[in-house]
Amino acid sequence: MSVSIPSSLLDIDASWLSEVLSEHGRRGPVQVKELSVTNSTKWNVADTAFLEVEFVDQRIGLPARFFLKIRQDPDPLADIFPGEQAFYVSVGATGLPLADCFVSLVDPASGATCIILEDLSTTFVATPWPMPPTLPHCHMAVRSLAALHAHWVQSATDDLNKRERILDQHVSEMLPGFLEKLGDRLPVDRAALLERVCERIPALKADRYRGIGPVTRIHGDAHFWNVLYPRDGKRGDAILIDWEDWRIDFAGMDLALMMAMHWYPHRRALHEVNLLKSYLEAYNAHATVAMSWEDFWHDYRLGHVCNAVVPVFQHSADKTHASWWSHLERWFLAFEDLNCRELLE
Repeated sequence: MSVSIPSSLLDIDASWLSEVLSEHGRRGPVQVKELSVTNSTKWNVADTAFLEVEFVDQRIGLPARFFLKIRQDPDPLADIFPGEQAFYVSVGATGLPLADCFVSLVDPASGATCIILEDLSTTFVATPWPMPPTLPHCHMAVRSLAALHAHWVQSATDDLNKRERILDQHVSEMLPGFLEKLGDRLPVDRAALLERVCERIPALKADRYRGIGPVTRIHGDAHFWNVLYPRDGKRGDAILIDWEDWRIDFAGMDLALMMAMHWYPHRRALHEVNLLKSYLEAYNAHATVAMSWEDFWHDYRLGHVCNAVVPVFQHSADKTHASWWSHLERWFLAFEDLNCRELLE
């Protein structure tokens, strides 16, 4: 990599963008005439900005606006989550419901990464957290997710079990501190259940990898606020964004995080099954081998069991109280509603 990744958004100028688009873009030599950089909200661990560009040659075929993300610190869990930069390198141009990526860089020495995506803000809109999206938007989201899962279906490999051993080690190190920090805020029976679940997850996942169906590339943080919805309502595809936590696993984990982890019982009771059926219909329309409702329902429930580690990781990463505490409470509620105890037996 000959183009350096800026240490600050203040270091981004027309010269840098010309160089990076020329060396790592898809259009050959590019010269930027004017550049306006508008800082955006910090996106978890990444600094973000919108780039408004005027090219010397306007016929170059590139958009006039981009969305840029720079992450300075490497992911300490890169052995589990390859990261968004690696995601876009591996995806290429697929026609899937994803933002188009023009540049994806990594600095091997520092681990810093930079991606430049198409700006979708004029044609798509996000739902403000924590307000759930409208029901039509929810159906768009699950059907787009289904198309992605079906596209990346593959067989389980030994690498999955190796990764799970690494994940289990991380959880084993985090869980005691998590429970100690909560103290009497977490009743004894719930603490015991969480310990039992985390202890059983490696075996449950190993059985799943040998069992009922394929695995795929999952998003890993597929909540409804990591989805962009078409503003005009005419385009049917929602766009999945923020692929920091992607990995190979079974699809039920994404769906369980989307609803069982983020919704309270009343909304799940109204819409959960219909949305899962909408997902499965779209998945089977794209997949070469269809999945039955029974197998998918099992995957969804098992995905919820395995997502018990999410609030533990969020707590370790110093996420806000409103995030991990609410996730933990909803996890316990859905665990009972979905009769997940029988999966531990």
